[in-house]
Amino acid sequence: MKNLQLYLLPLLLLFFQNTNAQPGCTDPQANNYDPQATENDGSCTYPTTSYMPHQIAVLPDSLTECSGLAFFQDRLWAQMDGGNPDRLYILDTLTGGGTRTNKLMNGNNTDWEDLAEDATHLYIGDFGNNSGDRTDLHIYKVKKTELPDNGPTAEVIEFTLSDQTDFTPAHNDNNYDMEAFFFWNDSLHLFSKNWVDFKTRHYVLPATPGLHVAQLRDSLEVQMQVTGADITEDGRAVLLGYNTSTGEVFLWLLFDFPGSDVFAGNKRKLSLGSALLLSQPEGIAMHNATKGFICSEKFNVLPPKLFDFDIGEFISGPDLSEEAPRPLQLELYPNPATDRLDIHAGNSGTGKIRLQVLDWTGKILQERVQESNGAAFDFKLNIAGLAAGSYLVILKNKKNTWRAVFLKQ
Repeated sequence: MKNLQLYLLPLLLLFFQNTNAQPGCTDPQANNYDPQATENDGSCTYPTTSYMPHQIAVLPDSLTECSGLAFFQDRLWAQMDGGNPDRLYILDTLTGGGTRTNKLMNGNNTDWEDLAEDATHLYIGDFGNNSGDRTDLHIYKVKKTELPDNGPTAEVIEFTLSDQTDFTPAHNDNNYDMEAFFFWNDSLHLFSKNWVDFKTRHYVLPATPGLHVAQLRDSLEVQMQVTGADITEDGRAVLLGYNTSTGEVFLWLLFDFPGSDVFAGNKRKLSLGSALLLSQPEGIAMHNATKGFICSEKFNVLPPKLFDFDIGEFISGPDLSEEAPRPLQLELYPNPATDRLDIHAGNSGTGKIRLQVLDWTGKILQERVQESNGAAFDFKLNIAGLAAGSYLVILKNKKNTWRAVFLKQ
């Protein structure tokens, strides 16, 4: 009897696991939503949906070919594509004005196409490949602490694509162009720009310097050429692009996927209208769970533009509505300070809290990250090494950002 019980126990556990897990479409906004489903199987389909981003400004002549965006240090960073200076730019998110930062010391803009970032580094994707014949694909990895310093030096990630064996040049007539990537789960995720079949392929690449092979994971019928990508801290990805046959611009929302299988969850397509209104969209960056920016290149007589957008209404899930900022409870003392600064943070919410001290050029001088349980807590900073002057303290969580200024004597 004991042996029989030991035999039946795993079968019973498997039975109860299978009866509790009900695969299906779990998104209430989908056409085929199944209220009984408890496990998202990626089968959701959605109604045709149109959305028009808000135009912030026409970009200046110095940024006619904006091809990649990233949002960090409370700034919107941009790059221009091949043939332009190997420099980064900071965009004014209210006016679209651009401030040029200094060049990458060991960089060469063969065809820069996108920016990605993790907690400590910025990645510059030099992998534009219009003819599908490049054998020098690479990504520059730059420490954020060196930005916007004079002449940052980058590490280099070189790579090939695991499924490419034919390098015959075919200008705008191949499936191995590349213009989009982001960092997620300790790896870089790249998305091809397929000129021929209007799909995109998902590759995964180590985010470490050296020579690597980007491994093909999956593909998706997107009905466009993908030109930009990004992902939020909580794992909601976006793919930007346009259809070269129709001129229609699209934004794909990829969310509620397992691990790093970005095509295995919900896949919702938004039509953003015509390139006649948006010019040629190339860069995209999220700056919180639902809001982001898009930049477009000059397209014939159409000028380059900067847009913002909010996808919150299209994505189901918890914690999507942006909370009103909590009452400011960020105290600095003594202020002015000499050798030590005490920072008291109250009512900062739960989760990961990031504290930064910046000078007025935007350079991060000190940074700490710790978990908060919602209670007040204190930071003690050694500022003896700082030069006399004013400094900015930024405290941020996933939803809100607080700022305060102190004077170092």
